[in-house]
Amino acid sequence: MKKVVIGAVLTVSAGFAQPVFMDAEWAKAFCEVWNNTPQLLNKLGANGSWKEVPERKLFLYRKDCSKDKQVQLTIKNENDQARCVYGGWAKDERTDDDFLMYADTKRWMEMGRKEYGPMRAMMFGRLKFKGPKGVAMRNMGPFEAFLDAMDAVESDTSRCP
Repeated sequence: MKKVVIGAVLTVSAGFAQPVFMDAEWAKAFCEVWNNTPQLLNKLGANGSWKEVPERKLFLYRKDCSKDKQVQLTIKNENDQARCVYGGWAKDERTDDDFLMYADTKRWMEMGRKEYGPMRAMMFGRLKFKGPKGVAMRNMGPFEAFLDAMDAVESDTSRCP
């Protein structure tokens, strides 16, 4: 018990503390991952169905935690790129042009490890999704890249945000 506490103190004081998976710090870091993933940045930005709306928001949460602890990614179309301009706690209301996705932590991690894609996740109820389904269907490649990146930010999945 004593070693765990000492190790945790050393980790935090050394600056190596990981964000909690799907907290505001994680969302901010994930925004950077988004902006460095060509399939998200360029394919969505160039796609007419995604570009119809100048800004879309993705609201995410861990179903085994609390739906009140949602993070928001705001994606803005800039020069034919779908750029993440905000990652943090949900601060806006979801509109008909936005997306809501939630799954158990275990399922988010499985998708991040590329164990299965979005179609299987939704078909088997592992990923719940609300939003413009037509836009999502026409952007299945970038959507899969988004799910594949779920574990790209090193984070603590043992605690809820």
